[in-house]
Amino acid sequence: MACLAALLLFLSPVPARAQPAAVTAALAACVSVTDIRVAGSALCFTGDIDAATAARAESLLADRSLTAMVVTSDGGEVTASLRLARALRLRSLLLVVKSHCISSCANFLFPAARTKAVAPESLLIFHGGIAPGAFGGLFGDGEERELLSQTRAFFREIGVDGSITYQPPWRRDPRSGVRSLAQEWTATPAALRRHGMTGILAMWFPSPEQVIRQAATHGMSIGIVD
Repeated sequence: MACLAALLLFLSPVPARAQPAAVTAALAACVSVTDIRVAGSALCFTGDIDAATAARAESLLADRSLTAMVVTSDGGEVTASLRLARALRLRSLLLVVKSHCISSCANFLFPAARTKAVAPESLLIFHGGIAPGAFGGLFGDGEERELLSQTRAFFREIGVDGSITYQPPWRRDPRSGVRSLAQEWTATPAALRRHGMTGILAMWFPSPEQVIRQAATHGMSIGIVD
């Protein structure tokens, strides 16, 4: 009987790891918010990041009662994202990714947050980082060179290896088997830590296959840095 009980215990499904209370509370506060506003003690940010949305978010960050920022974003402008990322870091708010945080959102906001989490079935997707010439960047004089300088300075400030934003992994097409460099990608928690991203309280990453399938529901065919 003891052996049978042990076998049943082994075969029983392991319950999902509970989210930290602060993450759960932030998600609950923003559950029905689809724009940029304060709800409870969370700043809810849904939308693209541009000069106007970043300025609105920064003004709301003046609320000293805030403890978290919940973000759902496809990304946006580099300079606006850098400004908002620095404001978020200055306030030391918990950043919670709800549904998806793509491109400039993942490239700048997520690394900048001192504490952060990726909610269940949510995606952190890197894309379109400002790359030096050795990685295909086309930088000479002018705006592109200035953006490269700004992003390099930002990653030095926060102690993160910015190559995670512009050095794509290889991906294999599930139908043809052909390998190619991914246009969009995520990273395992271990890979994020290797790139200097600290303070990750929780991250939904049940398996590479499940994350790839979840990305497909958003119309993305991603690679994974591991």
